[in-house]
Amino acid sequence: MTLIRTFSKVDKEGKIKLPGNIQRAANLKEGQLVELKIVGASKKKNILVSARESAR
Repeated sequence: MTLIRTFSKVDKEGKIKLPGNIQRAANLKEGQLVELKIVGASKKKNILVSARESAR
């Protein structure tokens, strides 16, 4: 189920800015550690972003 849908572009340095509404909905703060995972089968892949307290 999609709660918020938005679009962002990858810049020349390979960075993607998370829009403010996504940051607020995920309760992300500046400097916070996030975990990125690629999920999905075969050709359909998605990026999952999770807030983390600390690295493993």
